[in-house]
Amino acid sequence: MAEEIARESPAFFAVHGIDAGDALALATRFDRGWAYRGRQALFWSNAFRAHEVHDRYLPAPPLWPFDRRGLLEVDGDYAGARVTLVAAQLATDRSKIRELRFLREALRRTQGRALLFVAGHEPASRVGFTDLQFTAVRLGGGCAIYARV
Repeated sequence: MAEEIARESPAFFAVHGIDAGDALALATRFDRGWAYRGRQALFWSNAFRAHEVHDRYLPAPPLWPFDRRGLLEVDGDYAGARVTLVAAQLATDRSKIRELRFLREALRRTQGRALLFVAGHEPASRVGFTDLQFTAVRLGGGCAIYARV
């Protein structure tokens, strides 16, 4: 992963299933700003000026109260425009429906441009993000990136 980050040098990226210490190591190694919640992290270049970080948990599954996934949202400015970065990792069972509703409600509250990094969402799903003006940027490997410009 570090080789790809060094080669591509993306302005924004997210990592799902990462420990806080590993996220700190990536941020330090690549001189990035970062935010972390629930085994996922968002990273950004110095061109992005973060203003607010909202870290919440997605709704807990009824029978698994300690199986919590995070919803991470960072508001800021990039190239003179307001941009919101959002990262979420959805469950693979039926509790995904509640998590998806929660995520969609959070996306409705965002204003302006936004990038969504989501793990566990199948692009062929009937419930997507096009009605919220998001377009798929990259799909595959169990993760997807959507953008609203």
